[in-house]
Amino acid sequence: MIYILYNDKSNRGRPIREAKKLEKKFRRKKKEYLSFSIFDIDKKEVEFHNRLTANDQLVLIGGDGTLHYYFNQIYPNPIHYRVFVKACGRGNDFARDYKKHKLFEITHLVNDFPKLKINNEEEYIFLNGIGMGVDSFVCLEQLKNAKLKIKESYFKVALRVFKNFKPYSLDIEIDGVSHHYEKVWFFVCNHGCYFGGGMKITPMAKREDDHLDICIVHKVKLWKLLLVFPIVFLGLHRFIFKKYIHFYKAKHIIVKPQNCNILQKDGEIAEAVEYIEIKR
Repeated sequence: MIYILYNDKSNRGRPIREAKKLEKKFRRKKKEYLSFSIFDIDKKEVEFHNRLTANDQLVLIGGDGTLHYYFNQIYPNPIHYRVFVKACGRGNDFARDYKKHKLFEITHLVNDFPKLKINNEEEYIFLNGIGMGVDSFVCLEQLKNAKLKIKESYFKVALRVFKNFKPYSLDIEIDGVSHHYEKVWFFVCNHGCYFGGGMKITPMAKREDDHLDICIVHKVKLWKLLLVFPIVFLGLHRFIFKKYIHFYKAKHIIVKPQNCNILQKDGEIAEAVEYIEIKR
């Protein structure tokens, strides 16, 4: 059996249209399927997963938020069935790492996503990355835009956020080695290359390796940062202003921010953040 889960709240209903296309394709090939909204599983997660066997397939249709929701709210660990993705959200940063616009399989990844713990309390899975700084405030603004049905690109919102953002201090332990940074604009820990709908913030990252990629931007003047910011889409920022941009690879990261308490995890917001622990 093929189970199609679509996010009917994503990208103006595009996942619903994509689900209907898949249904038509499966009918033509005489394959058995069930198709329904991902939110229909709410409070029925155990019942849903008891239904699936190793012979079944799951197709998730939506964007990064859909994947984050499924792997944090619904799925059991480990998964014993095959999982496929049809990316049709707004950013689709997860799919960009594979340059995939059609249906593609992620079964080899789903039991090994990195873990995030906030304030030594609840643990989360993240697929793309987490960040604290300009990116988290941009995500906050984008969530406000979504509620008001205002459509703006990450880049456009970021330019507005830059004007009011106040850089913060950051204590970070990377695989047991402590670092301190002042006037931090960005702290990003990524599982893949992208964030913000196609910005290649950690261009050397590979999902299949055994570590995470960190990018920290600090002590740079706003006007210089604004000059560099557009070339993040190409990943060329790593060659410019090297003393302001630091990259690390790590498996265990502990972060203690000061004067910044908003975190984004796959574009979702967490507030009142004082302590972060990340494990690969």
